[in-house]
Amino acid sequence: MPHSSRTKRPTIAKRTSVTDTDGWTHVTNGGNVRRVMRRQKSEPQPVHEPVLAPAEAPGRLTLSDLQAQFQTHHARWESSESWNKVTGVLQKRLKQRAQTGPVDAIVCIGLGSPSGFLRDGWVDRRAVSLYQLAALVSIKDQVESHSTAPFKIYAQDPVFNTLDESLLNDLNITVLNHPEGFSHITENSMLFCPGAERQHLELLLPSKPWLLFGGPLEHANAGGALQSYVENTESYCVPTFEALEHAFWNMRLYWIGEKDVDE
Repeated sequence: MPHSSRTKRPTIAKRTSVTDTDGWTHVTNGGNVRRVMRRQKSEPQPVHEPVLAPAEAPGRLTLSDLQAQFQTHHARWESSESWNKVTGVLQKRLKQRAQTGPVDAIVCIGLGSPSGFLRDGWVDRRAVSLYQLAALVSIKDQVESHSTAPFKIYAQDPVFNTLDESLLNDLNITVLNHPEGFSHITENSMLFCPGAERQHLELLLPSKPWLLFGGPLEHANAGGALQSYVENTESYCVPTFEALEHAFWNMRLYWIGEKDVDE
């Protein structure tokens, strides 16, 4: 009897992206993050500047739904041990900063979309972006509590869609088009860059932002802007965030200042 030639239909698994120990993004089919990270290879890859389209939000998702999702993620983040440790370090830095001048801006680069799927629906980073946005808002609130001068909060990412922009505007975060955000980074600003690409960091870090949340930057090639920034800053590693560990995988808080923080 002849064998059937009918082919089996492939199963498509929802993918998610994780950041490896060198700070670069990989797409996986889920599973244990630590196991996925160990399998990553450190071979250099060519750098491409992709053209990114706005993320595709589910058709029935409303702004009220997205705001409720953000509030849930924000509550989980602020009740976590990760934020409890980071806020203590940040408070020390802000008290010291008061002696030299206020923070004039917080600039967020590469947040991703809190509401939509990326790459034609293949990549779902919504939870990661929502938790990272929660961290940004928590940091913004703490900076505000230590500042008497007004400052602006900016966010830039080409994948933002109209729902994302509405959510950010509701949080008093100004959305900028690429590359407008780069010009707002100074020695008096904070750079929040959990998803920034390496080629962008090479352009941003020569401005020497006083505070940076992101990375890790320690695996930079010798002589680059990343290594130079690391050599002139102190840092604190964000403790594992149990609710979604790859949302802040190996990220650090970097600052330019005295070496007096206890980890």
